[in-house]
Amino acid sequence: MKSKLLLIFIFVLFLSGCTSQETTPNNAPQETPAQSLASQFPGTNLHAIQEHIYNSDSIKAQPELAAIWFEENEKKSMLQWLETATEITTLTQKIKKIGWYDFEYQIGKQVVDRKYLAYVQDENGRFYVKPFEVVKELNLEEFTEESIEPILQILGKDNWFVVEEAPF
Repeated sequence: MKSKLLLIFIFVLFLSGCTSQETTPNNAPQETPAQSLASQFPGTNLHAIQEHIYNSDSIKAQPELAAIWFEENEKKSMLQWLETATEITTLTQKIKKIGWYDFEYQIGKQVVDRKYLAYVQDENGRFYVKPFEVVKELNLEEFTEESIEPILQILGKDNWFVVEEAPF
């Protein structure tokens, strides 16, 4: 009887050792910040990129439209700029300039998607960007330096990509 139990025990151990388990490789290549950012803003069907800037010297509603890029070489330059992301960080310095880019995706004459990228420049001249969703609280009747902190509270201070200065 003991030998039968021993055989059953060994058989169960053998079967449990043969059971396949899904594992993820620990040495899988990590996505770089540049790859992560660029993958969120593909070039396929990109129709235009609009730049919106918060400007305290204006009587217009904020942010105001500053530029629109339709030309292929301009859109390509902007997409390549996203690849300059070197790290993901938390904003800790005082912000001097703030705005966003609106990436408009179109098939035929139909807009099929919009993706938004906030950008800021800190007091030390470093540039940061962060994908976000537009909410009505980001549209202001007027903009002052005191408006920056509430805008950053909406956008969040974590997960900003460090980038070079934009090409335009």
